[in-house]
Amino acid sequence: MGPWPPGTSFSAVLLRTVVLFLFSLQAFVFATATPSSARFYTIHWNSSNPIFRIDNTDNIIDVNRNNLKFEYDQVNLICPVYTPNTRDDDEMEKYIIYNVSKDEYETCRITNPNPRIIAVCDKPYKLMYFTITFRPFTPQPGGLEFLPGHDYYFISTSTSDDLHRRIGGRCTTHNMKIVFKVWGPPSQPPTAPPQTPPPPRPTWYPVTPPPQRPTPPPVTPPATRATPLTTKKSKAYNKHPNEVVKSEELTLGGGTCWLAPPRIGVIMLATGVAIVLAQWR
Repeated sequence: MGPWPPGTSFSAVLLRTVVLFLFSLQAFVFATATPSSARFYTIHWNSSNPIFRIDNTDNIIDVNRNNLKFEYDQVNLICPVYTPNTRDDDEMEKYIIYNVSKDEYETCRITNPNPRIIAVCDKPYKLMYFTITFRPFTPQPGGLEFLPGHDYYFISTSTSDDLHRRIGGRCTTHNMKIVFKVWGPPSQPPTAPPQTPPPPRPTWYPVTPPPQRPTPPPVTPPATRATPLTTKKSKAYNKHPNEVVKSEELTLGGGTCWLAPPRIGVIMLATGVAIVLAQWR
């Protein structure tokens, strides 16, 4: 027995399955979708738009207020468009929309020789609009960037007979100007990190050996001279050296002959020779 009541047709089962799938898909989308706070504006750039009335401040618009990160408001500037053969040429409005400074905005006088052009509405029979995204960067070279905390001023000074007029025009007669105030703290240019001076190069000093104590000269013990034994003869010799020698000669003469000095031997030899010669005579 299946999940459906008996007698249920195949088409009814298929319809219920599709409805159940759609409800599940819707629940999934609501569960995963992130609410966006970005707003989208549409401004018809013509003199009959009440936003340009001088008795109100509707031409001052805050953008990107309380938006999430990377969410930016957008505005469509729609040029005047007419059905062919319904208006005379001098009755059809044509404009050039400029991005100007605050002073130019207040005086309706464009003094910049190369003003930034936002839109050119010069084809009244063709629907033309220009979309502006209020983001702080632009993917196009030379595009307009809208920085947080800054005001951006748009005006038109054209007249019915002079599209390129830059003084007065419908900016003065019909208050054709608008201000976009980009919400957020003013962005500041990134500050360069403080430059730390390079670490000082190591200074090498010559290695000085520690002071050494002077090596004492080797102590040489004084040579000890043998002290001769002092006898009575030596004392007498020191006092009377000649007399001591004579005394020694006399003393040695009384001993054996081999201890006698050579002088005594010679005398004895001469005496013996003299005795022998005397006997031969």
